[in-house]
Amino acid sequence: MKIIFFGNTEFSNPTLEKCNASFDIVSVVTNPSKKMGRGRHFSDTPVKVLANKLKIDVIQVENLENKDFIQKLEDLKPDLFIVVAYKILPKLLLSIPTMGAINLHSSLLPKYRGAAPIQRSILNHDKITGISTFLIEPKVDTGKILMQKECEILDNDNYGSLSLKLSNIGAQLIVESIEKYSSGNISPIIQDEKLVTLAPKIKKEEYLIDWNQDLTTIDAQIKAFSPHPGAYTMIDGKRLKIFEAKMTRGINYKEVGKIINLSKTYFEITCLSGSLKVYEVQIEGKKRMSSEDFMIGMSNLKNVILG
Repeated sequence: MKIIFFGNTEFSNPTLEKCNASFDIVSVVTNPSKKMGRGRHFSDTPVKVLANKLKIDVIQVENLENKDFIQKLEDLKPDLFIVVAYKILPKLLLSIPTMGAINLHSSLLPKYRGAAPIQRSILNHDKITGISTFLIEPKVDTGKILMQKECEILDNDNYGSLSLKLSNIGAQLIVESIEKYSSGNISPIIQDEKLVTLAPKIKKEEYLIDWNQDLTTIDAQIKAFSPHPGAYTMIDGKRLKIFEAKMTRGINYKEVGKIINLSKTYFEITCLSGSLKVYEVQIEGKKRMSSEDFMIGMSNLKNVILG
């Protein structure tokens, strides 16, 4: 069975590695390399880096409707497409593989259809999320489900840790799904439209912390956007991103967003129904750092009002 793999991010890599060990990956499709950083050096997608390491042919393309690109895929005569953390495939591509295309989605579909299922599950204080494999149809995330597996969201999970867990679970689930689907030992299940919820792309304004929100809401916001891009507040006209913090429940503070305590390893901010001990931050124009290093470079932090 000949497979073409589509992916861009680090989330895609465990699946690519597992699939390459089990099947014939004839090519990998990923985004073009881009100039990054101050030096403007070209940076490859994580998927391209891994594909090169595995010595798999790589196709870099921006326009999925490019005629030369489509012809190249047709010439490869693939049986199946596998898509993980990639763009929406246009309808004309879906007719190329003889067995169709399978997508890996980081939620228990039909819950959290859309671009940001992991972040939304954390923002909504879910205790359980999961992974789904499904057959791709033209309408996004609507195809018949092949397999699903649950994953517990722990209190100390953030976007980074939960993504890692789900990517590893998904890698194994994709392999099992391909094996069962290709041998006819699986009956795809139509999604129940009555149970659909959406996980739309995160808007920039959602990264900004509102200190008038409940403590648990702010804590979830920090976790949902860590390690990137980072939930933020304002201090002295600059953005201060917060990556790691711990809640202390109990006291209802009348004035919120106020730095009330400076410890060696953290500083403490007042919130509704408690406070937040902050351990890792990034001030605008500087690198990510511990709160200890941040406090060394700042003066008169106590009683400062953030926001």
